[in-house]
Amino acid sequence: MNTTIRAAALFAAALYTPANAIELGMPIDCVIGESCMVQNYVDAEPEAGARDFQCGPLAYDNHQGTDFRLRNRAEIAKGYAVLATAPGQIVSVIDDQPDHDFQDAADNPLGCGNAVMINHGAGWVSQYCHLAKGSSRVRVGQSVQTGDPLGTVGSSGGTDFPHLHYAIRRFNAVINPYTGVSPTGCNAPAASPLWSASTGLTYTPSALFGIGVTGVFPSLEVVKQDHDLLTAPDSATGPIYVWLHLLGVRTGDSARFMVFGPDGRPFASELFEITEDETIYLANIGVTPSDMGTDRWPAGEYTARVTYYTDGDEALRETLAYTLPPPKT
Repeated sequence: MNTTIRAAALFAAALYTPANAIELGMPIDCVIGESCMVQNYVDAEPEAGARDFQCGPLAYDNHQGTDFRLRNRAEIAKGYAVLATAPGQIVSVIDDQPDHDFQDAADNPLGCGNAVMINHGAGWVSQYCHLAKGSSRVRVGQSVQTGDPLGTVGSSGGTDFPHLHYAIRRFNAVINPYTGVSPTGCNAPAASPLWSASTGLTYTPSALFGIGVTGVFPSLEVVKQDHDLLTAPDSATGPIYVWLHLLGVRTGDSARFMVFGPDGRPFASELFEITEDETIYLANIGVTPSDMGTDRWPAGEYTARVTYYTDGDEALRETLAYTLPPPKT
């Protein structure tokens, strides 16, 4: 490792002591694992390559914060509040950058967009990026307390998914809030998490974005936009799709899709093998009446089952029921 990088990392680690530690509250008003999840952690590898601090795939090269993402783009309209993580004074507010709606940000392709920075004292500064244009609730010089609203999640700056990029630094050194120290490798020693126990924030290697049965082809663009677009199947002859959208999959994992007819017998089964680590994973199977040896779907209740395996063990099993009515006369 570069000796300058090592020295800087050790200096940052030395700065973290019980006497000058900071305790962080939740930076976004959402429920982890339900309305939001962490898609990217701080890149733990100070040199080339990217790994999260648990040596997983949830990071990208030189990522210096934590990305709290919403399930899909339509969720932005709900106005998820961005919250101050500790008491301090507002030192910077940007509130006039356009919401790009996840198109290329030609004006600022790698930028933070609308953002707030807070000085917490003792060298600690927090940063909140990609806020919605015009949503700021604070001004420079204002004092805030833990949990005070700063703005709402938007799509400003360089981003292709709805999220809050949250960063915490001490004397300009990036600190991973899950370890309490600057990144020096995914197997490096840690101090203690900066998160308050009340946040419940711990490392989550995977999460379920969504799963369902639909008559609409579940392309990545549709799934990213709005899960409500994937309406229930209602055609007597059209294809039916079973889809799975996951965060954090690893080489060797697998997903099994099965579909059962009204008689309870399976008529479709497919196994997907994961051949590389991926941050985002989307898979589906499509079935048609011909899979049952007919040209029209028999009326009745069908069942789809999706099972996900990690290290050969069942990690997720979801059973989904849907009903096809008799043909219209």
